Amino acid sequence: MSRRKIQVILVLACVALVALLSVQLVWLNKAYNAQERAFNHSVQVALTQVSDQLLSKAQKPVTSARPVQQVASNFFVAELNAPVDPTEASKLLQQEFAKRQLQERYEFGLYNSLDDTLMFGQYIAAPQKSVVGGKAPVIRHEQVGAVPVYNLAVVFPGKTSFILKEMEFWWYSTGAVLLVVLFFGYTMIQILREKRLSELKTDFINNLTHELQTPITNIGLASEVLRKRAETLPADRLSRYHDLIHSENERLRAQVERVLQMATMESRELVLRKETVDLHALLQQTGQNLTPRLQQRAGQLRLDLQATHTLIHADGLHVANALYSLLDNAEKYSPQAPEIEVSTRDVEQGILISIRDKGIGIKQEFQKFLFDKFYRVPTGNVHNVKGFGLGLSYVKAIMEAHHGHVSVESAEQQGTCFRLVLPVN
Repeated sequence: MSRRKIQVILVLACVALVALLSVQLVWLNKAYNAQERAFNHSVQVALTQVSDQLLSKAQKPVTSARPVQQVASNFFVAELNAPVDPTEASKLLQQEFAKRQLQERYEFGLYNSLDDTLMFGQYIAAPQKSVVGGKAPVIRHEQVGAVPVYNLAVVFPGKTSFILKEMEFWWYSTGAVLLVVLFFGYTMIQILREKRLSELKTDFINNLTHELQTPITNIGLASEVLRKRAETLPADRLSRYHDLIHSENERLRAQVERVLQMATMESRELVLRKETVDLHALLQQTGQNLTPRLQQRAGQLRLDLQATHTLIHADGLHVANALYSLLDNAEKYSPQAPEIEVSTRDVEQGILISIRDKGIGIKQEFQKFLFDKFYRVPTGNVHNVKGFGLGLSYVKAIMEAHHGHVSVESAEQQGTCFRLVLPVN
């Protein structure tokens, strides 16, 4: 499937999921409003019944226009303007709320209808029980000679949480929708990763074909010349053809060996033959292997080995290969005369190895992919540096196999520095 088709599918699926979430949120809001209206209606009916009974016992005529007002979302007031017994009011409220399944904590109070002074207050825990702590409520008595006329007020401090608990079905359905969204997101991430891996493998196969074709072609040409004209060739030319076949064969062997190493690591069959290794000696030997190439380009390799604890328990061959891969990159990606510096120093985790060059550098946006298998930094139509994109992934795998780690710091046209940390004996 082409990248464009995947992008179209991704966009359409995202639009569909956004629409689905929007619809779910709309229904969730409607469900909340419906629950709230039902709650408010039950409270108002209950307060109306309580008001009628209190007024009847107060021997005050019950009129049809006795409003129960909802002052706030959770605050209700019944204007009685009549003397009320607090104990009777509390009992009636509990009974009426229980009839309507309003099993939610609340506070009720009696206010002086003349100046809105709170004369009585009580907190009822859910489900309607006695006052918290069992203490008798405090009542403020009216002044001598004043007529005790009250208004009844009820507050539900946990109204919102109560309504949300009543919407249990809607929360389950919303959770199911979110699971669908998360599963879709995970699926798309995996598809994009597989697509990217497929593209990287395609590039790897193309690079592998080209890299193997060159030495095979050179070996074939040299062998053909030797087969047909070996007797007539001068000794020096004959020697050059032999050297060409040998060098190209070594090049071919090294390329195949690198691919086989990565295949072995992929199948988790890498066997490390660990022994005590002097890291400084290993760095010096690896640097010497690179010296001929540096001399051809008028480059230089400087060693600044300051670490005092240099013995590590490691597979010397694999560690040397990893170090040589980094030095090889430093040389290849230096357009002018290569200037490479290798330094070591002691750190808390063991020994720190820094390999720094003054080459072309790496853009910040590409650095997070450097250690991915088959990945090569895009260079447009310029392909002057050959490779499979396996070197740095191999370095990372070897460091992790030795319980170390590798990191990179780079800036475009300012060079690159790889830092490796290995535990010491």
